[in-house]
Amino acid sequence: MKKSKCFLKLEIKKINIMSNLRLNERHLQKAVHLLLSDPSVVRNTISGKRLQILSPGRINLDEGPDFRDIALLLQGDVIIGDAEFHFKSSQWLEHSHHTNSNFKSVILHICTESNYPALDEKLETLILNKEVLETKFIELESNYKSEIDLKSLEDLQHYALLRLLRKTSETKILLNEKGLKETLFGLFCAFINRYNSRRRRPVYNKEDFLSIISNLQGTQIYEFLKDLEDGYEVPIPDRMQFLLKTQIASEGASFRRELILNCVLPVAMCLANDESRISLFLWFWSTPALSKYGLLSRKFQNIPQNFLWQQQGMLEYIKDYGKKANVISNVIKDYGFPQVLSFYKLGRSPFQEMYEEREQF
Repeated sequence: MKKSKCFLKLEIKKINIMSNLRLNERHLQKAVHLLLSDPSVVRNTISGKRLQILSPGRINLDEGPDFRDIALLLQGDVIIGDAEFHFKSSQWLEHSHHTNSNFKSVILHICTESNYPALDEKLETLILNKEVLETKFIELESNYKSEIDLKSLEDLQHYALLRLLRKTSETKILLNEKGLKETLFGLFCAFINRYNSRRRRPVYNKEDFLSIISNLQGTQIYEFLKDLEDGYEVPIPDRMQFLLKTQIASEGASFRRELILNCVLPVAMCLANDESRISLFLWFWSTPALSKYGLLSRKFQNIPQNFLWQQQGMLEYIKDYGKKANVISNVIKDYGFPQVLSFYKLGRSPFQEMYEEREQF
């Protein structure tokens, strides 16, 4: 079977590129970053743990790990730290990273080949398919992706994660103080008030909102959250999609989606066990947006609104932290996620040491 000239040129280019890459793995850094930039992909580490990369972090061009502030969902726990890329897993030791203090915050070792036993019980290893990685690199070389696109995606994922964790930590405090029923009613009332106050011509009147609140305890929403609280096994994707399609009162699909995202999801995150939390994150990162926000279209003309998490990331950017370059590291101290959320952890970083020292007093 004859191959086209275009195909042959691509293969020749691939051979030339990869022969150069063997001399310097830094050339693959951007391709690795791009490959890790889909938060809806579920992977497995070599130890068998389920892994989602919620944010690929920032590419580091200075000394130290290849990626800073990478955010992982590992077996249901959110972990923030750094990541390092090598072709072979043995290069971690060959490069003396295990004795270098610049690498003590690394929580993920990314390789294309595992040729050495487990390096450290606290360091997970992810094996990437070499051919897929090569293809991503060729895409970058062919200008299919731009630096601006990469940076925008990276920032959006940071802010989307931050927004979800912020809402979840605030909800966890309410749940501890007031319990499920009062917390859910309070979240719905607060969101409805904010929603109505932002509109010059409200779509819903006071009676519509009262109908939603009064019906809440007898809805599938309350039953779903009660099942999570009581520890029942819940098919998360099916139940979440069912909630999106099932009216509470007479509200439209778009407003109902807002209620689920802003009120129900944070409560579910607090009540879920490890396995259910993995499914909730997967739902968050893979659910399409129902419609575009005019405000976001005006402010972010070149950024898509295809998924809920993209919209959530833009909203959080607008809210408070648009001028902070190092999103995760700079704000986690303010929220104190590790003190509030049992599933949130920091990698072996200066922040982790700070929290450990604080707990000793």
